[in-house]
Amino acid sequence: MMELLGKMPSKIALGGRYSREFFNRHGELRHIRDLRFWPHHKILTEKYNFSEQDANDMADFLRPILDFDPEKRPTAAQCLSHPWFSAGPRTLEPSRTNMQPDGINMDSFEKRKKEQEKAEHELVEVGVRNIAIDGSPVSLKDSQPVKSST
Repeated sequence: MMELLGKMPSKIALGGRYSREFFNRHGELRHIRDLRFWPHHKILTEKYNFSEQDANDMADFLRPILDFDPEKRPTAAQCLSHPWFSAGPRTLEPSRTNMQPDGINMDSFEKRKKEQEKAEHELVEVGVRNIAIDGSPVSLKDSQPVKSST
């Protein structure tokens, strides 16, 4: 948390039962010397490829939730009223370009794609089994499993 939020307030750092094992009397870490501050929005843009605007919006939402002092953290209701939630749906664009498989990996790519399609098809069959098409629902306990024709 200190890499995200900066130095922990001494009151919080020294307030725990075992705090003296981890912090000195100034509230500095005893066993870790080289912390590198990496703000939320930078992590989201550099590591997770968020757009700058999305990263700033999400960091603005996360920052108070991660406050060192639990008394200052927002409630769930307050979190739900944050503008990040009420901004409405956005058009999602892929953060990276779709990578085309090269010739060497084409066979494994096609195999994985077919396996994924088969698994999705089976899930749809299982999910549709208890839907009443003719008005009389079939209990899952009484029904026979649906066999795939592929």
